[in-house]
Amino acid sequence: MSLIDAFKTDIAHVGDLVKTPSGDLGTISGLANLKEALFHRLMTVPGTLVHRPTYGVGIPLYQGRLSSFSVQQRLASLIQEQFKQDPRVEDVKSTSVQSEDLNPQMTIITVVVNPVGYSEVALKFTPFVGGGL
Repeated sequence: MSLIDAFKTDIAHVGDLVKTPSGDLGTISGLANLKEALFHRLMTVPGTLVHRPTYGVGIPLYQGRLSSFSVQQRLASLIQEQFKQDPRVEDVKSTSVQSEDLNPQMTIITVVVNPVGYSEVALKFTPFVGGGL
């Protein structure tokens, strides 16, 4: 089994479903699929999925509240806990939540993970800016 198989193939959707030029639904696989899955885990508010009530970080609940260091630490801890639950992630090495000095609304979340079969990969998310990946 190749690593792409291990990372699965899903229907691509970034805000909406992605179509191919032939009109079929687009797919996503490999590390890009892992990043999209982790982004969805980041955005999902716990308790909103009936069959997975503890799934998700709930980052929309933090919008406008990320300026304090204690909130950033709590969020980083929650992200690490949630990302480790994905079977394609061996380990979460570090997580940082930062706001840009000149644009405090721009929150950048950087998570360094060890995906199965890969060395460390730094994933950057901007969840409060349309699309977020």
